[in-house]
Amino acid sequence: MFRRTGTIAALLLSAFVAAQKVTIDPTRLEAVKDFQKLFKKYKEEALQVEAVLTLKGQECPPAVDELLRLMKNPAVQVQQTALLVLESYREQPTFQPLMDSLLSLKDEEQRALIIKVLGAAKMTAALPMLKKTAEVTKSPAVKFELLRAFSHLGDGSVEPMVGTMLSDPDAGVRMTAADCAAVLNLRALGKHVVPLLDDPEWQVQSAAVNAVGKLRPIEAISPLIELMRKPGRIRTECADSLFRITAYEFGVEPDEWATAWASMQKLGWRPPTDEELAKKAEARKKNDVKYGKKLAHNTFAGIQTTSTRVLFIIDVSGSMDDRVVEVEKFPGYADLKKFTVVKKNLIDALDSLTQDTFFDIVAFASDLHVWKGKLVPANIINRDTAKAWVARLNPIGGTEDQELSQAGLLGMVNLSEGKTNTLKALLYSFSIDPDVAQRTTITGLDKNAIKSKLDTVYFLSDGRPSVGKLVDTNEILKEVKRCNDMYRLVIHTIAIGEFEKEFLRSLAAQNGGEFVDLGR
Repeated sequence: MFRRTGTIAALLLSAFVAAQKVTIDPTRLEAVKDFQKLFKKYKEEALQVEAVLTLKGQECPPAVDELLRLMKNPAVQVQQTALLVLESYREQPTFQPLMDSLLSLKDEEQRALIIKVLGAAKMTAALPMLKKTAEVTKSPAVKFELLRAFSHLGDGSVEPMVGTMLSDPDAGVRMTAADCAAVLNLRALGKHVVPLLDDPEWQVQSAAVNAVGKLRPIEAISPLIELMRKPGRIRTECADSLFRITAYEFGVEPDEWATAWASMQKLGWRPPTDEELAKKAEARKKNDVKYGKKLAHNTFAGIQTTSTRVLFIIDVSGSMDDRVVEVEKFPGYADLKKFTVVKKNLIDALDSLTQDTFFDIVAFASDLHVWKGKLVPANIINRDTAKAWVARLNPIGGTEDQELSQAGLLGMVNLSEGKTNTLKALLYSFSIDPDVAQRTTITGLDKNAIKSKLDTVYFLSDGRPSVGKLVDTNEILKEVKRCNDMYRLVIHTIAIGEFEKEFLRSLAAQNGGEFVDLGR
């Protein structure tokens, strides 16, 4: 019953044989047997996910066999659910044959998959073999998963391996190595992260800026000041890291930072202790300082950014045609419809774009309506063209459409097009269409992420997701975070109307953005 073909299956068969030396609850084996019989009968993704969850609590080598196989399933949610169940397994005999096989495996994709599982399960017993694998592998995907596993396991003894990968030829590996150094607080690697501040890929630079802010090497101060002279979101990130290293604040003013740093060195400046920095950070928080943004010119709904690569995503579902409730918050509008407010704010934002900015716009309801489909420069022609496009937008399936429908003129309106497909709108930022089958995701190393120039998203909505591959807000949050691990987008969110706002608040918080509530 548990016979499979392929390398991983052979390993799990060995695991099963080895496991016979220990007592396995026969009910677990029975549960896996029942799963094997019935899973192939389920055609709907939701039922498949529900079935996979039945293996939680049924830990045994055959269960791992099934879950590893499902991590190659075409449905991403099935993959993620299988990994979630594997994360819950904790018994070393379950994973020992996989650990023992790492060095002998020929298939690098399978090796990366096993490392991903061992890291997600926080299998600390795997650390010695993971270190040996790091010393011999040349695969970017394996290195990426090793770094992620090191971060999960939280053991600082991996410092030499992480240090080596900071100079890896693959940009995704360099980026993840900087992230790993920051997560594990490997202070000795701080000066080795500094060269990545001059990396050719902006995502690697962003990871390095964050890492030196956490590791606080003095050698990073001058390079951070110079990097701040470049336009874009990186200026804000540099300012924040400079604060975390020095406990001083000079915004995104590189000349002020350079002058101050020269004076600090002459006066015998010393790095602040962790305790001193914590006090400064708390005072900064209490004062509600929007640090590093005082020179930001690009603004939407009150959220400022120094980014010069921006995507606006706005909700045009039917509910956007409703009137606002808190009318006192919206003086001076032609009417009190939510979409009128949104149009005015978006047109103002387009007017505010600096000429070094590149931007695009997506309107969404049940489907997407894209303005250009690529980032274009914010010159006078593109700004005016965009404003005219926005001015022509109207909510789909709004009040007028509903009245036509009630009058029996169903041929003139399709109310089903006016629902809220939040997932599809958000995943557009990562060039993913959830309605189209994607390549099976084995590891998190996404080569397309490094190619993306987009770095900041403004997302505005008034309603809960009502249509699409996922409508549960927690599941949408997980999927966006999974995709964004390598893209490193900042996602700002804006709410208007009666919407339950915790979802948008969490979406911003989990993706480095700010949340604004325009009002009900």
